[in-house]
Amino acid sequence: MTTNSTTPRSTELRRRSPWDDIAPWSSRMRELMEDMWPALPAAFDYAPGGVLHETDEAFTVELDLPGVEKGDIAIDISDRRLTVHGKRVEKERKGVLRHTTRVTGTFSYEAILPSPVEEKGVTAVLTDGVLTITMPKASEAKTTHITVT
Repeated sequence: MTTNSTTPRSTELRRRSPWDDIAPWSSRMRELMEDMWPALPAAFDYAPGGVLHETDEAFTVELDLPGVEKGDIAIDISDRRLTVHGKRVEKERKGVLRHTTRVTGTFSYEAILPSPVEEKGVTAVLTDGVLTITMPKASEAKTTHITVT
């Protein structure tokens, strides 16, 4: 039996990912997409997480907006449509940002309420990164409980 001085076949083969060939292009593609973002429609805004809650007296919306300043939020109510939009700006940092999963840029949230609200009584409070909007129901929309006798 002859011996082969080359390395065994198992070490000759390198596991290749299908993404190995694409990796050099990824940063260039990212740059191209970032150049295009200003021209794309607002449909590419992200939607913050939140809840819409109803009581007998009001609707309450709570939106998760950590890092968003009060001045960067706009709230509009028209008929039964609530729209919240704004922007989250990346804060200035020293050094090199190595990794982030935080979304920055414009956001929008929209909800169609089941009944009209008293627009003059709406309040909005931003506390600890949570925007709470309370919208009292219009008098004709409030629920009246009747006790059966």
